[in-house]
Amino acid sequence: AYSYHVLLFYLNQTATESMFSEAELYENMNRIVKTIDYKPIGYQTSVLTFECQGDAELSANTYTIPRYSFFNAGGIYYSFNSDITFTKTIAGVETLTDLQSKNLLYQGQYREYPIVTAIGEEFETVTLLPGDDVIIDHFSIDVYVKDIDTNKWSKWERTTSLYLEKSVSQKYEVRLNEHKRYELKFGNNNTGRKLSAGDQIAIYYLESNGSQGEIGPNVLDRSRLTKFNAVQFQDIFSEIKDSNIKYITQPQMDNLTFSNSNGSSEYYAGESVTDIRKNAPKLFGTQHRLVTKDDYEAYIKQNYSNIVKDVKVVNNWDYLDGHMKYNLETLNLDKNNSEPRTLLNQVNFADSCDFNNLYCYVIPRIKQTTSSNPRANYLTPSQKSTIMSGLRDRKTLGTEIIIQDPAFLAVDVGTYNPNTETLTKDISDVSYLKIVRSNTSSASFESIKTQVVNIIKTYFNDLELGQAIDVSNIMNLILGIGDIASIVTGRDDTGQETQGLNISVWNPIFPNDDIINTGAGLTIPYYKYPYLYNPAKFVEKVRVVAESSLSDISTSEY
Repeated sequence: AYSYHVLLFYLNQTATESMFSEAELYENMNRIVKTIDYKPIGYQTSVLTFECQGDAELSANTYTIPRYSFFNAGGIYYSFNSDITFTKTIAGVETLTDLQSKNLLYQGQYREYPIVTAIGEEFETVTLLPGDDVIIDHFSIDVYVKDIDTNKWSKWERTTSLYLEKSVSQKYEVRLNEHKRYELKFGNNNTGRKLSAGDQIAIYYLESNGSQGEIGPNVLDRSRLTKFNAVQFQDIFSEIKDSNIKYITQPQMDNLTFSNSNGSSEYYAGESVTDIRKNAPKLFGTQHRLVTKDDYEAYIKQNYSNIVKDVKVVNNWDYLDGHMKYNLETLNLDKNNSEPRTLLNQVNFADSCDFNNLYCYVIPRIKQTTSSNPRANYLTPSQKSTIMSGLRDRKTLGTEIIIQDPAFLAVDVGTYNPNTETLTKDISDVSYLKIVRSNTSSASFESIKTQVVNIIKTYFNDLELGQAIDVSNIMNLILGIGDIASIVTGRDDTGQETQGLNISVWNPIFPNDDIINTGAGLTIPYYKYPYLYNPAKFVEKVRVVAESSLSDISTSEY
């Protein structure tokens, strides 16, 4: 009877999983989208920006750091995923600007997969089975093939679809299957070159530590860059490397000093069923080309999930009518260098022609909000360069892409009297949020306080670019805790109290030009991103008090 009921349970589960709109199990959703050649995104490891100096002992020259070289920072590995070329121009100590501004480090260490011998069938597929607990970075799987006829190694390149390739193209597809194993598929001599029987396949993948590999600032300081010296790889690399390139030696590597002033990005755990349901139709509509703004947004979100939290794409007209107008009319900027993140952002990434620009506003997955620095949560030049290089091969020919920095908006509780005082951001420093607990409640003050703080932090953490701030929704979430009599926003200095949740919203760089206080909803344009100001100290602003009752009032009997 037990077995019968178990079988019925699985039958009910799988019988309703055949439709794209109804599937809830990852295995079934993965199989469904395979029919439209959609490849779900798997784990994406943390990435790290860095700074680098060349010592005086390193002579002026052009060098190349070989692929897979790595750092061991306190047991956490970070690696380069490709050959990195840089030039040292002077004999003394030099900051290697070009090296640090165009490249990223990827969390993890490259591993060798056992050599696979091809059987020579059409669309031959190799499934990676490194172990149940091994996390492989989705975009860091490299393939080298030793041709049985020439006895020479060659590096094959990854492609989004073999059906887009020529018959002689040395390309392979990578797909995360329904069991969350990576499948590498090769061609058939019509669409992509076919493997010959006896060809040897060497596979290298980046093994990540997942969320345990995320690091903070200055962890990389004084770490030593080390070459990847696996014997098999050195044999392969000696055949495929360009003899005209000067690769840096290990002693020369010791003359490079690396550091990281910023922490790593957040680890991305891969697409869920909900993500696939949302992303698959968008990507199918692009047909691997970037034409509309939806194409760009879908591509950037899917392929750079470990860097990008949210993105909005606008054309030149919307940019001029929105963000540029905001800078000229609201902030009253009259010089380009007044706010270079907006007015000069295209200098390093596009030409001087502005009418064909496409602006991509990106929120990075890394968060840097401190009380000393109003906002430093911008993509670094190296992160922008990485995204730009991925877009160039797919964008329309006449389009110039600019990765734009948004205008951040700090949000905090605050209330004031508009008839007697001027609104400034300092008002929030003396404001608090009072939660009045019902006199029938048995919940502790600390429990209610913790829930309120988590609700507000989660709300702002989940906001997207241009999403309105819905104060009523926040209040409803707080009241949903239960046993809350009322919500009050108050002031310590004046004693003023306002019923409900009141917030102040301001541009932390130009707080006197762009600031508003409201107890209602607030519409946010595409180029602005609201965040909770100083979330680490927000808990100090939430106060939970008991509701006044009749028993608290003194009475006399006549």
